[in-house]
Amino acid sequence: MHAETLLDRMHGRDNNLNLLRMIAATMVLVSHSFALTTGPKGYEPWRQTSGTTPGAVAVEIFFIVSGMLLTFSLLQRRSTWGFVRARALRIYPGLLVAVGLTVFVLGPLFTTLDLATYFQSRTTWKHLITNG
Repeated sequence: MHAETLLDRMHGRDNNLNLLRMIAATMVLVSHSFALTTGPKGYEPWRQTSGTTPGAVAVEIFFIVSGMLLTFSLLQRRSTWGFVRARALRIYPGLLVAVGLTVFVLGPLFTTLDLATYFQSRTTWKHLITNG
């Protein structure tokens, strides 16, 4: 009889990782609610009693879950190149759209510069090149 491992439980969608992420997201909202209602140096009861906040714990949960998912993805592919390719295909399309919208839609809408100056600015093109 073989003992079930965490890797065995990662197959399929019945692994409760979405539940963990939802709980962590809720913890971030609760933690931020104190700053929103009492100011940035507002009183947060958990910090006073435990030395940490739900938001800080949530960040740790996000890192653990992300690490588990990335490790599982790498182990599933059994090829570093396949893993890197899959990560790039997951990350870069959204990144390119976000940077494009920032430079070509949001930038022109919110800049205090006239459009000609905005599009002639080295900063505009540097942002596009270094982030896209």
